[in-house]
Amino acid sequence: MGKKRKCKPPVIPQQDKRICGSICFCQMVVVFSSVSLIYLTVAVYIPSYKAFHSGYETTPAMCQTINTSLINNCSWASCSEWCLTKASGFCPQIHVTTRQNGTDLELRNCTRFTTIACPQVTTDKLKRYNCNNGTECATLSGVFNCSLGHCRNFSEIYQCHHRADGAVLDSDKDNTKLTGFFECKGSRCVKIKRHFSCDRYCPAINTNFSNVYITQDDSVHTVVCSTAWAFTESKGIEPRVEIDEKMIWEAKYGEVLMISCHHLKHNSSSIRGFDCVNGTIYNTTEIPRPSMNFTQFWRVRNKWRHLLDPTHRYVPPQATLTIFNHSRLFINLDGCVNTLRGECREFLQTNGRDGRNQTAQSRFPCFYNKNSSERVVARYNLNTTWRQFVIAATVPSVLFVVSFLTLCIIMQSVSVGDDTKMRCKYCLGNSDDPDSLTTPTDSGGGAANGAGVPSRRGDLTASHTYETDINLILHALNEQ
Repeated sequence: MGKKRKCKPPVIPQQDKRICGSICFCQMVVVFSSVSLIYLTVAVYIPSYKAFHSGYETTPAMCQTINTSLINNCSWASCSEWCLTKASGFCPQIHVTTRQNGTDLELRNCTRFTTIACPQVTTDKLKRYNCNNGTECATLSGVFNCSLGHCRNFSEIYQCHHRADGAVLDSDKDNTKLTGFFECKGSRCVKIKRHFSCDRYCPAINTNFSNVYITQDDSVHTVVCSTAWAFTESKGIEPRVEIDEKMIWEAKYGEVLMISCHHLKHNSSSIRGFDCVNGTIYNTTEIPRPSMNFTQFWRVRNKWRHLLDPTHRYVPPQATLTIFNHSRLFINLDGCVNTLRGECREFLQTNGRDGRNQTAQSRFPCFYNKNSSERVVARYNLNTTWRQFVIAATVPSVLFVVSFLTLCIIMQSVSVGDDTKMRCKYCLGNSDDPDSLTTPTDSGGGAANGAGVPSRRGDLTASHTYETDINLILHALNEQ
C-alpha cells in the first residue's frame, strides 16, 4: 500500500506592510472618531447649544448660601456626578441669594494688622463613644449627640446653652435608648428636649486701639487705618461701575468702621478689599476692651450707629444689592459633571456652608438670568464653551474626513492579483508587479541564458507556471 499523499498547504504571498498598515490605521481612526462624535454630542455639543441660548449674564454676580440640605431620591440636585443618570443617593440641594458685587476699596496708612480665625468645625471628626461596649460610657461629661448608643461629645467644640429636663437614662443599662441630645455626668444622662444653641470655642479678638474691623469668611481682621478709598460705585441691582479713586471714610476719634469683604490683599501699609459690603460706623464705647469673643462680636454688629454711606453707593448694605432672594444653585447649566473625580463633594464643601451655628455663609461668584429667578449657576463661561466646542467639533471631524478619504483613495489605487496579493496600480518602480519584470538580455538582443529562456514579458507567466509544475512533480517523486 502506497504512502498517503500529503496535501501541500496553499502558498500565501506576503502582503505589502505599507498598504496593510495604512488600511488598518485609517480604519482605526475612522472608528474612534465616529465614537468620539457620538459621545461628544452628549458631553459637549448639546451643553454648548444650551449655553449659547441660555440668556445668562456673562458678568458674574455674587451668591450667598442660605440653606443646604442632603436628601435621597431627590427630584433635582445642585450637582450630580454623571449626566446620563438621574440624581439619586448623594443629592445636595443648595439655595442662595443673588446680589450684585460690592465695592472695591483700599484702606491706607494702616498699622497693627491682626487676624483672628474661628474656622467651622466638623462634628464627624469628634471621638465617638460606643455605650453598647461594656462600661465605655461610665465617665461621660458634657453635652452628647447620640444615636442608638453611639455618642459624640459636643462640649469639646461648642459651649451650649441648654436645659436638660427630659428622661433620665443610665448609659450602661439603657444604652440602646440613647438617641438625641443628652447632658451626661458619669453614666447618668438627661435628655435635652427643647431646642438649644451652641457657640464655638474661638480665640479672643484683640480690640485695643483698632478702629477698623473686617470680616472675611470665618476670620476677623483688626487694623488701625486713617482713610478708605473706593474704586467702584454701586448702582443697586444693576452692575457696578469703575470710578477714579475717591475717599469715602476718614478716621475720627470715637468711631469704629466695620465692613465685610470677600477677598483681601495686605501690603505693608495698606489693605485692598474686594466686594466689600455692609459698611457701618460704631461708637468705640460699644466695643468691649481690651478683647472680646466671637459671640460678643456677633452681638455688637447689630448695634451700629449709622451707615458709612447713606446713599448706598459705597460699601452699601447687602439688601440694596440683592437681585433674587431665593434661587436654586447648580454647578453648571446641566447640574452635573462627567469627570467622576468627586467634584460634587468638593462643590458642596466650598459652596454649601449656610451659616449654621453662627458660622460664615459661603460667598462665591455666580451667573444669573434676569428673566428667571429659579436657578443660578456657578460655572458659566461662553469663551471657554466656544473654544471647547470648536476643538471638540474640529478634531474628530477632520480625522474622520481625512481617514475616510484615504480609505477611498486606497480602494481605487490598490488591486488584488490572481495570487491574492495587493499591489499599488499607480506606484512607480513596484518590483512586485509582474508586468514590471524583465529578463536581462545581451547587447545583441538575444537571450542571455540560451534559447530556452523567455525573452518577452508576455511569456513570463507561462515560464513561471512551467517551473511550478516541475517542482510539484519532483516533490511527488520524493514522497514515493
